[in-house]
Amino acid sequence: MNKDLIIKVDNLSVKGVLENSDAKKLVILVHGFTGDLHGPDNIFEKLSKKLQQLDYAVIRFSFRGTPPSEGEYVDMIVDKQVEDLKKVIEHAKSLGYFNIALLGESMGGSIVAKAYDQFLKAVIFWYPAFDFVDTAFKNYLTDESQRKLVEQGFLLEEGFKVGKQFIDEIPDVNLFNRMGEIKCPILFLHGDKDSEVPYQQSEKAFQIANDLKEIHIIKGADHCFSNEQDEVVDLTAKFLQRFF
Repeated sequence: MNKDLIIKVDNLSVKGVLENSDAKKLVILVHGFTGDLHGPDNIFEKLSKKLQQLDYAVIRFSFRGTPPSEGEYVDMIVDKQVEDLKKVIEHAKSLGYFNIALLGESMGGSIVAKAYDQFLKAVIFWYPAFDFVDTAFKNYLTDESQRKLVEQGFLLEEGFKVGKQFIDEIPDVNLFNRMGEIKCPILFLHGDKDSEVPYQQSEKAFQIANDLKEIHIIKGADHCFSNEQDEVVDLTAKFLQRFF
């Protein structure tokens, strides 16, 4: 059974869907920068179908500022997305889910790292952005971008207005130290042709992470796994079956 989710956060609605709600184990999928509950090229929908077949419940949702959720993207900052995810987790607990795993893609991986709590049973990172300066976000810090930011108060990305408050925090976001705090099984998947977030970020995080841990650097794969969806869904499902 599928159910629409509407969760209030600071008088705005975070919207999503709970799929296969009768299952006992829940996987929450966390999208990246300017993404939404479908995931890049609808990969979250494909993964959800696979997980439902394996008797997992799945929550997919959009952060505030990203349709169908309410709010303006220009107001987005890291801590607001962390708050959104924590509210989604709280809601899941209120529905009776106590076996919960998180999956974050790209910047969603950063949010998962910051929102991690020891009750979680597994954590999965797809091409996670742990050091924002060492990603495509560095393009927002150039002199030209900063000049436009002063003029406009925002920068445009994929039709979204990216606000000054988020851009100003880019130099300060480095989350590698969070890896040592994660006590549950952890999976890293990253493409070696990723031009947005270097795969070395996953390798560094893997070295810091505690056991049990697993990493796959996928040859030829770019950011968002454009041509490797089936392989990635399969690796993710197998990991969850083993450890969750």
